[in-house]
Amino acid sequence: MSRARLKICGVAHIDDLAACAAAGVDAIGLNFWTGSKRHVDRATARALVDAWPGGIERIGVFVDDDPGEVAARARALALDWIQPHGARPIADYLALGLPTIWVIRGAPDLEALELPTPTPGRILLAAAVPGFGGAGVRTDWAWARRAVTRLSSVAPVWLAGGITPENAAEALAAVDPAGLDVASGAELPGDPRARKDPTRIAALVDICNNRGADDR
Repeated sequence: MSRARLKICGVAHIDDLAACAAAGVDAIGLNFWTGSKRHVDRATARALVDAWPGGIERIGVFVDDDPGEVAARARALALDWIQPHGARPIADYLALGLPTIWVIRGAPDLEALELPTPTPGRILLAAAVPGFGGAGVRTDWAWARRAVTRLSSVAPVWLAGGITPENAAEALAAVDPAGLDVASGAELPGDPRARKDPTRIAALVDICNNRGADDR
């Protein structure tokens, strides 16, 4: 079993970016939704991108943004992926031809789930919570495991929702996702500034790196 990949989402400060790089995360999410306490404005996003370490995926998180604006932002910031949320159909963003993460919120009926076209490059399973993530609410792992079984042939499936250093190993064993997507779980509990904690990030990286270590 290969190592799991790790995305730290909602990075909004240069030193938090540096902590992610030092720990060896695979991807970092920039949240462009103004309703989030992890929101980054244009100037902050530019500063982060200018300091971006090599080898780490750059993912833009959007909520119901106009597809043309998303495409322009993706080009300006050289985003590796876009991650749309909200009521607008995922097909509107897939039509841009950009690497796109399809977010499935809640636990919909997998048999009735309609796969979008064109095929997304990655799938993210997330809890259905107000605010589009970062609330520390756990996704239904039993449902997520079934989703991974069904959807992994479509695209790599990652897991988000209430993942912390304390439960990440359990989540990997229960769900078997390709990667974990963590926001609040990489922060000091209750921190209103949503600053990332280097110790928690390093612990998450270690857990992901050691998934399946006994099988190697």
